[in-house]
Amino acid sequence: MAKSTLVATLFTVLTSCLLLLPNVMAHAPLSPGDNESLATAAEIPDPLKSWAIYAQLHEHEGEETHAQYYKFNIAQGQKIHIMLYKSRRSEEAAFLPSFVLMGPALVEQGTVSDFVQKPTGAKSLVVEGQQAAVATYEPFSPSSFYSMADLVIDAPASGTYYIAVYASEGGHYGLAVGDRESYGIDEWILIPFNLISVYQWEGQSLALILAPFVAVLAVGVGLVIWRMKKKGTLGTLMAWFGVLAGLLFVGTGVATLFRMILSLMGASAGAELGITLAFALIPIVLGVATLRLSLKKEERVSLSKRVYLVILGVIALFMWTGLLIGPVFAIIASLMPSGERRGKS
Repeated sequence: MAKSTLVATLFTVLTSCLLLLPNVMAHAPLSPGDNESLATAAEIPDPLKSWAIYAQLHEHEGEETHAQYYKFNIAQGQKIHIMLYKSRRSEEAAFLPSFVLMGPALVEQGTVSDFVQKPTGAKSLVVEGQQAAVATYEPFSPSSFYSMADLVIDAPASGTYYIAVYASEGGHYGLAVGDRESYGIDEWILIPFNLISVYQWEGQSLALILAPFVAVLAVGVGLVIWRMKKKGTLGTLMAWFGVLAGLLFVGTGVATLFRMILSLMGASAGAELGITLAFALIPIVLGVATLRLSLKKEERVSLSKRVYLVILGVIALFMWTGLLIGPVFAIIASLMPSGERRGKS
């Protein structure tokens, strides 16, 4: 790859990343833990920030209804936004979760079931879940789910509010709280692993989730070995670290396309498909650039090549590409010696 071409490719990819970042910001993940009583309610640290909770109502012997609890502190006049949704698991077609918001000065709505624990003196607002006819497509993950309920109100008083999610049977549900879209660096970088848990919540096995990566690695490594043997070389450690990084980047793009196809089965989507396609194209471009750079034969590895590998690794890290391993391998490749090993004649 000519230096000018590589620079142009990197500039295009980086520009695309910067244009997409403001639109990518979405719900930060939050783990609820053991929250099956009011006393053990999972705390939502900042209810104005956009959080996503993927959970499961567990069935307990002798109980006809099931509930899980969350709590947060908020000031009067600040917006409370709560969305409830469920997975598309076929075995949970009859699962219909609802939620009740409980706290000070709320306008009472609905009747709270006897099994739901209620804070002393709190008012309650019941929001019954109603499953949408068509699943919602989420383009950034990509994934799909059924919307159940959506509540937006201003907090009538400052204080502690509780959310109880309940249903007459167990099932997988999601709870989104807040609107302010922001991520910490750690939350952003760990998104690929959090997404794996989301796909498992949807009902996908770990084997299915990782299958595109395994397929790309298997085919890619085979082709590279064939190419190297044809040239009578075993390559270098630098080349192999770069090759594995590039294949993991391409694998991310292929996995995104694979999940897009799975998610579109039974879900509605329109222009947002362009977002998913962009998120598939960027890792593939990063992967191809890394592969071509790594497999380029040079008598002596230039400093610019090492710098490009670092840049590719950093971009990939912040674009959720390569399951963290790919970016690390790209950066390691930039630091490796370039001594070449010859194959046997």
